[in-house]
Amino acid sequence: MFKKRILGTLVVMTLLMLNLRVVAQNEGKLWEAWAQKEVTDLGDDHTGTTFSLSEDVRTPDGRASIRMTPSGKAEENKLAFPVTGADLAVWGDHAHLVLEVYLPSNIEQAPNTFFMGMGDVTGAWQWVDGGFGKPVGELNTGWNRIKFPITGPMKAISATGRYVIYMSFFYVDGQGAKKQLSQAFHIGNTYLIGESGASAGGGTEVDGFAAEVEALLKLDDEALLEAIARQTFDYFWEEANPTNGLIKDRSTPDSASSIAAVGFGLSAIPIAVDRGWITHQEGYDRVLLTLKTFENAVQGHEGFYFHFVDMKTGERVWDSEVSTIDTSLFIMGALTAGEYFKNTEVETLASALYERINWVDFAPDGTLVSMGWKPETGYLGSRWSHFDEGLLLYLLAMGSPTHPIPPEAWDQIERPVNVDGEYIFLPGETLFVYQYPLAWIDLRDREDRYANYFNNTQRACERNRQFAQRESDQVKTYQNGVWGISASDGPRGYKAYGATGPNSDGTAAPYASIACLPFTPEASLESIRGMLATYGPKVWAEYGFVSAFNAVVEWYSHEHIGIDQGDILLMIANYQDGFVWKLIAQNQYLQAGLKKAGFEEKRSDYAVTPAFLKEKLK
Repeated sequence: MFKKRILGTLVVMTLLMLNLRVVAQNEGKLWEAWAQKEVTDLGDDHTGTTFSLSEDVRTPDGRASIRMTPSGKAEENKLAFPVTGADLAVWGDHAHLVLEVYLPSNIEQAPNTFFMGMGDVTGAWQWVDGGFGKPVGELNTGWNRIKFPITGPMKAISATGRYVIYMSFFYVDGQGAKKQLSQAFHIGNTYLIGESGASAGGGTEVDGFAAEVEALLKLDDEALLEAIARQTFDYFWEEANPTNGLIKDRSTPDSASSIAAVGFGLSAIPIAVDRGWITHQEGYDRVLLTLKTFENAVQGHEGFYFHFVDMKTGERVWDSEVSTIDTSLFIMGALTAGEYFKNTEVETLASALYERINWVDFAPDGTLVSMGWKPETGYLGSRWSHFDEGLLLYLLAMGSPTHPIPPEAWDQIERPVNVDGEYIFLPGETLFVYQYPLAWIDLRDREDRYANYFNNTQRACERNRQFAQRESDQVKTYQNGVWGISASDGPRGYKAYGATGPNSDGTAAPYASIACLPFTPEASLESIRGMLATYGPKVWAEYGFVSAFNAVVEWYSHEHIGIDQGDILLMIANYQDGFVWKLIAQNQYLQAGLKKAGFEEKRSDYAVTPAFLKEKLK
């Protein structure tokens, strides 16, 4: 296992970054409507919670706090605060509301889950929106700050309307069950934090991120990668619904869950346990909760799941398809966690979810698998017939112990070779398609009759970098060693960018070059340091690197995307010590899939096998 790097400069850096993060997020603009409230203004929303003014426990700025005493009979303890549209007008300029929560030292079971929502009571009651809050730093006794998202619908209010803000406080155990609270706790001030994190003290979250970048650049490569990995992991822990384990597609307040992001998250948790970022029990409980959600609540068809689902219910959203590739990414995460938590309910459930996938049903012609299914129209016409991330899907499908497809499917995949005969490629040259299968499967010393796919990915990473270098005189983004062109956000929305002239516009995705670490470590580290040194807090934020940026038009994403975070984290771990590769190497089903695909020990260090190259060049 990876040696815990918690000494020397890394400890100093970690403490510094945590301190900077807390300082940046703790401050904000006092919400006057809350500051001027009376205790009698607060309702319990039928939970039996009572409220009283407390002079004994004062807020950090010296005000009397409000004591909340649960009834001991309700699963959730709620606060209902009536406001006007005028009271909420200031929310339009802010991204989060921060609530102070005090937990007494003698409390036996304290709230650990927090939710804020809004109802419109101008006429008949209507739900507006809401979101889970998360602690700024660790949740401890004494004063804590809980940061709630202010979503788009919560900003789009009528100036003359009437509303109710609901805050819910409850305890969720390791199995996802809500437990009744009976002991009092306290709440204090609320603060509004702007889109840029503007704070009352004149500093900003951006200032904090700039200081983090400065600290990062002082680290050696080993400590730098560990720090990036640690911050990247927080996405999967903090942007998950703690009651069901579903993980957001992206870091926006109203994001749906992506089942692929959940798969990366399930792989991330064993990394976090091994590195000491969370406890073994915390990791096990979260994984088990997530798998049970997929067993019982997430909608799908024949063992596959809808691409995007509601964060609370697991139901289909956005008219999305039942996705075979995204289900495959989820299952890879489940199997990874199953191998880590061996001989437990997690392993049993992960295998059961895999075994119920009916690959045969999704291969209408008997071999090639459909990209998806919709209840309105049936199977999608497109098949996984071309070299891309679908390689991972076929290894799972052939290795299935219950519904395997024949090995002939592997040979029906079209594998074009680039004009120089260097490697099998995807014409659009979007980099993630080369990376995803190897995020889990160690192919360093294996080849099939077509390629050594590790070397093949290495060639793709090298070409991506070379393209950026050639363009750097005209394209500002790619200067100072920066590269990484792949599917990502961009100035005009999400696009499958790639290292070709027609498929690039100066946008770079940090995950793309970072996830090439196992293949091109020196070039990847050069890009990491180049991004941090050149763009600083424009590309570094709450969960590490942002999704994308384009210096040509001065566009910088403010968001993080789950699958990008996963690609970064898994590839750093594999570069460090092969962590995920070693776990999946223990899985009998994946090994069966590799055997059926014809993998054997590598013979040399080529990318394309000589026999296949000769065949393609005829």
